[in-house]
Amino acid sequence: MNRLVVGSSLVAAAGAVTAIVAAVQHNYGICSIALFAVAAGAVGAYLLSRFQDAANDRAVLHRLREQPQQPVDALADELGLRRAAVQLSVHRLVRSGELPSNADSAE
Repeated sequence: MNRLVVGSSLVAAAGAVTAIVAAVQHNYGICSIALFAVAAGAVGAYLLSRFQDAANDRAVLHRLREQPQQPVDALADELGLRRAAVQLSVHRLVRSGELPSNADSAE
């Protein structure tokens, strides 16, 4: 997943550099194509990030349904995620109503 995000970011960066060079050279056709590459790379990175967030939320929700009072640190270690990613998932799940609000205080 990280490789895909890095790849999308590289597409956006290469598009930005190409757009700047093309604009300086007054080649606006190439510039507009490069700007589409910037947009495609940025949208790709955004969608991949959202997909990963959803996967993290599903994993956290599954574990918390099995062991509701599990601390965030133990949950992060068990799932192989960073503590901040687990905290964000718990916050999103509480905000969406999938977890009771006292689960947010387990941090």
